[in-house]
Amino acid sequence: MTSEAETVAAAARPIDWEAAACVTSVALLAAVAAYPLYEGHLGAFDPAPAHWAIAFGAACAPAVITSWIISILAGRLPARPGATPKLNHISGWSFLLLALPITFIVLLALWAATVPTGQRAINATWGIAVTAGLAIIFAFAAWAPSWNLGQRAGWMFALLRPIVAPFGLVMSIIDSLLVFVVATAAGASRGSWQMRYFLLAGFLLPCAILGYSLDPPWGLIPLAAGFVIAISISRRWAWIEDDRELAMLNGRFVGPHLRIGFEQDLRDEAMLSFMSMFFLVPLALRQVEGALGIFEIANGVDTHDMRNWIAFFGSELAKAVPFVDWAEIYDFEGEAGIQIGDNPSARHVVFSTRVLVDLVFLAALLQALGISARNAKQRELFTGGSLNRLDPFIEKAEFRKLVRRGDDGAWVADDSAVAAFPEYDVIRLGELSDASQPKAIQVVAKALRMKQGGSTSAEFHDELLRRAMTTRRDREAIMEVVQAIRGAGPERQVFELDQARRALNGAVRMVEARTSVMRLIVDAPQSADRTLALLEAAQTGPQRDSLGPVRAVAIAGLAAAAIADEPGVRALVRQAAKHADTDAERRAAKAIVDQIGEN
Repeated sequence: MTSEAETVAAAARPIDWEAAACVTSVALLAAVAAYPLYEGHLGAFDPAPAHWAIAFGAACAPAVITSWIISILAGRLPARPGATPKLNHISGWSFLLLALPITFIVLLALWAATVPTGQRAINATWGIAVTAGLAIIFAFAAWAPSWNLGQRAGWMFALLRPIVAPFGLVMSIIDSLLVFVVATAAGASRGSWQMRYFLLAGFLLPCAILGYSLDPPWGLIPLAAGFVIAISISRRWAWIEDDRELAMLNGRFVGPHLRIGFEQDLRDEAMLSFMSMFFLVPLALRQVEGALGIFEIANGVDTHDMRNWIAFFGSELAKAVPFVDWAEIYDFEGEAGIQIGDNPSARHVVFSTRVLVDLVFLAALLQALGISARNAKQRELFTGGSLNRLDPFIEKAEFRKLVRRGDDGAWVADDSAVAAFPEYDVIRLGELSDASQPKAIQVVAKALRMKQGGSTSAEFHDELLRRAMTTRRDREAIMEVVQAIRGAGPERQVFELDQARRALNGAVRMVEARTSVMRLIVDAPQSADRTLALLEAAQTGPQRDSLGPVRAVAIAGLAAAAIADEPGVRALVRQAAKHADTDAERRAAKAIVDQIGEN
């Protein structure tokens, strides 16, 4: 039977509206994708393909809208244009560097399609120009960094900046929407990999089914949505990998420098999303042919049979991979029942798919291989002693190797594996010992701390005081040690904590860090030193804390001292209940007054 405490805890658990909306969208998409089963059985109302396309959009809406709203409430997206956070991570110059080659490729394709078949040749002059142009580009890339162009051509950059900046802003907005709205709606933010796979498949499979079953060109709408989902998962994965690099560069696994964090590793999801495009593209080609009839179809070839379109797309991929155009060199031609023919539109469509393969598919594959190489190098440096910590993804995988299930099913450390494990950052081990971490990680962290000499809570208190007294304080560094102290156990050294609180008094943009230090003092066992530290932080005087939230925590921590009627405590509480500077302080004081029964 369920205990009363469990029932209360379940009732108090907040509803995950984002997950509920995503599951709702998946259920609606499954119902829409199954429309061929009940098409013609809906009575007087017989929806047209356009209606089913609209229904597809409506089915996606709950997940997309909810993810958008929650991203705004969580501060990941601005509530209105110009509000924080600023979406400007893609500069206008980055847009220009991307737009120029794309524009050149598009213009080249449009020009090539207009040249008569008999006149399509690359003459010698062109060959000289291309060779010289590429040489100039490489020379510029080699020498430009030493030319100080920002100073020499500052007038030109100042002239172009207002022109290109809006394009960078638009690209930043689109990129952020893909990462925080589309990818999140498709399950990228779910903590469980099973849930992520379920939601991703729940979106991509209906896109493919509707892309096959809807009459042309309406099937292109869900197929386009499938492309957008795949790209959005890839972009979120790229953001996560950027965060991994930043975290290892500055040694901070939390903070404003991280945009996504390390809750999920989306490498597998991104690769599977791109894999789905090998089937979505042939479906799109089939839809284009059904709408425009631009390809050359051999006699007896059924254009409704997807095998023919997969064969056609595969033959084009064979000619496109991997960049070297081997098929042209060795005079190989595709022999699928579907051919490009002489229609310029067909050539444009196939050219777009080959560009997609070269610039997207292979780029993603190379990125995955590069990340694998980087992970291997990180492990090598850690094993060799050059690094004393791993990034969160590798850390979790390596720590899992150090534990096993005991006879009672609980996690226990593998003593031999722990003994062979290299020295690890003691502050990080203190963080990982915290009760908020998974149990297996806690067990490993505590075992490693004992193996390395049992880094004590006293060491962490000293480190906190050192970091609090530095000239340039780092909020994330302080929070890191606070977590280490919590993970190290219940011991609290009030003197060091109070000195750290005083050192931080007046430091700007440190509300969370200063409040956390005060909570450590409150967590200390009741003593005269603890009471004095809380009184000095809350009452008027030279050591009074400058932040209302910190003073409110200090006042709330005086409850036990007020009940015990320690000197000066009840007077302070009564005074704060009536005349404190902030509502939080007054509420904390009034709660104590009610508890001790005084007005």
